[in-house]
Amino acid sequence: MSDVWPLRRSPEGTRRAWRQREELQVILRGEYGPRWWEVAPAFLAALVAIGLPLFAVGWLWARLGWWAALLGAGGIAYGVRAVVLRRREVAARNRRRAVRFTLDQVDAADDREFRRIVGRLLRRDGWTAKGVLVNDRGTVHLVGNDPAGRRMGCAFERGITAAGEDGPRSAATLRPVSAAPDDDGPEETEGPAPLLLIVSSGSFARERVVWAARNNVRLVDRGQLQRWAAGESLRVLLDLERTD
Repeated sequence: MSDVWPLRRSPEGTRRAWRQREELQVILRGEYGPRWWEVAPAFLAALVAIGLPLFAVGWLWARLGWWAALLGAGGIAYGVRAVVLRRREVAARNRRRAVRFTLDQVDAADDREFRRIVGRLLRRDGWTAKGVLVNDRGTVHLVGNDPAGRRMGCAFERGITAAGEDGPRSAATLRPVSAAPDDDGPEETEGPAPLLLIVSSGSFARERVVWAARNNVRLVDRGQLQRWAAGESLRVLLDLERTD
């Protein structure tokens, strides 16, 4: 008579049971990848998005000729471009909504935090921004580029002032910013002139405004800073599209 092994569940100490427990822990932590039924709708949508335009172009070619297929492909390309641009606008608007500050937050910030706030606003609007030490007194400016490669230098002045009054101003000027070294190589002389900014939490004296106009420096005072921090784009705020 042969021995017959009785059917039984895997013991707690087997490798299979350990693997099942580990998989359960990964799922509970939310680190487990999506299952096939979760990926399938997106895969089918991508297949339809690619297959339908190709089918439409092929059908136009077979029924009407190459000129109809060419027009159809042009129309599809235009529609795709419009969708992409629309998604970019929505993404930019969502970024502006996500990165907002109030004047109370600005006023409560120290100099370092003030620079961080301005840096986040610049990055929100598509600029790069990194701190650069410009003198031996510890003055830090922000330098960077926009997506088109235009250079940017930003200095800061603090001061909470009443209407019509001028807050304290730092002695630093933007001359060191315009000559700040770039990590990507030597500064380029071609292309648009660098955007030089002075951002203040107060207001600017008349002689400061005259100096900025003569030196091609853009000033962002308390009122403009409030609009910028509330979500308005820097390009719109300073009308950079018209001056580029």
